[in-house]
Amino acid sequence: MCSKMIMGLLVLVLFCGKGLADDLKKSRQIVTETNQTLQASQQKIDEVDADNRQMLQQYKTLQKEIDNYLVYNRQLSDIVASQNQEMATLNNDIEQIDSTGPQIMPFMQKMIDGLERFVASDYPFLPEERATRIQRLKDNMKRADITVAAKYRQILEAYQVEMDYGKTIEAYEGDLDDRKVQFLRVGRIGFYYLSLDKQHSAAWNPSQQKWQTLEDVDYKLSLNKAIKMAQKQQAPDLFFAAVAPAGERK
Repeated sequence: MCSKMIMGLLVLVLFCGKGLADDLKKSRQIVTETNQTLQASQQKIDEVDADNRQMLQQYKTLQKEIDNYLVYNRQLSDIVASQNQEMATLNNDIEQIDSTGPQIMPFMQKMIDGLERFVASDYPFLPEERATRIQRLKDNMKRADITVAAKYRQILEAYQVEMDYGKTIEAYEGDLDDRKVQFLRVGRIGFYYLSLDKQHSAAWNPSQQKWQTLEDVDYKLSLNKAIKMAQKQQAPDLFFAAVAPAGERK
């Protein structure tokens, strides 16, 4: 009897032990899965937090740029207001010229003649355009339907155009000795051409008033680069070119 009871207890203990082991295994699995879930959640939280910090930094940067633009716009507004005031004063002064027409007309004619002489001695860029502008001034001087103030304003505008040529770089296609070339004007520092096949190039010699051939391959490559920059086909960059001595430039 006792041996049967002992055997029964052993079976019960083994059965209970097996159940506890299963429960323990399940508990460990649940804990492991929970830890994994928590780690994944924490990783997502960390990623969101990093994104939030990055967005906050971007916001601060943008806000600073906006503040700078606001300051810049206020400064521009002040400059524009000042320029508008100066323009109004200048226009008023120009309108007063009509009352002194007989005295100002000879002076205006001298201004046109001086501009024509300057263009004739300058680098020979845009010859047709510049000659047409001067001829228009001459023709308008004879017209009675244009006020003296308007004529004077046109002369000032022509002078301003010529002044602006000295501050810009320009490239355009044109004819030279019955062939097409690319002309390049670098302010009033130099005037050049490069043949369309990139085989021939030259620089204008202001003292001799003629083209001086540039045989060096590096010059041709540099001129081609500068032409692309002038035509907005390449980002601004350094380039080199033949430049006449200061005493020889007009």
